Amino acid sequence: MTTPPPAEFPPSTEAQPPTADTSTPAPATAPKRSKLPIILIAVAGALVLIVIAIGGTLWFVGHDGLTREQAQRECRTAMEREADQRADRVGGGSDGVLISVTGVELHDTWETDKGWSVNGTANITMTTAIIGQTPTSVGLTCEAVATDDGVRTTVKNRL
Repeated sequence: MTTPPPAEFPPSTEAQPPTADTSTPAPATAPKRSKLPIILIAVAGALVLIVIAIGGTLWFVGHDGLTREQAQRECRTAMEREADQRADRVGGGSDGVLISVTGVELHDTWETDKGWSVNGTANITMTTAIIGQTPTSVGLTCEAVATDDGVRTTVKNRL
């Protein structure tokens, strides 16, 4: 049997592979990226948000409260102010009597249901022309309570 001439064969229906064009290189495919850095960034961001939320909550809870040191500082100032007012009232009405506050000493500090109580002593010196200088002291108790406007103090004689 003889093979017929090539013109007699129908064209092939199979797709011919494209011929390689050696003048332009084929585009390189990008390597697959790992999702691990994105996951780590998301976890770190979530941790930062959690820390901020916990810190903010603790700050707001503790912010309204009054610390022992704050109460002592506020009570020292309130006791000095009270002793000065008392000295002005007593010394201002008497002729030849000078009353001056020489300091405030704090003693006991304890927490109450509403805030803090602080015992202290206001040291006072009375000076007269006849007697000279006479040191004395007054026992005071201060109650410090935190309010929306700050700290409210009340000073009274210690019992």
